[in-house]
Amino acid sequence: MHRIAGAPRVVTVSHVHEPRLAGLAILRGWFRRWSARRGLARDLPFMTDETLADVGLSRAEALAEAGRPFWQAGAHDAA
Repeated sequence: MHRIAGAPRVVTVSHVHEPRLAGLAILRGWFRRWSARRGLARDLPFMTDETLADVGLSRAEALAEAGRPFWQAGAHDAA
């Protein structure tokens, strides 16, 4: 990494640690996605039929999604 003359010194990450940090970022993304899925699955059974229709799910589909393990992407999951 190059420094600009006169610029304050900034703590940088060495190239040795970059792959590890990239791996941690991937894990953080997976955790956030799984956490969101888990929260949605927990809420689905309590949604009204009108709310489910707004998100494009029938009651049967919502119950099937709620019963799916959070680490498995559902049919309506974009990522």
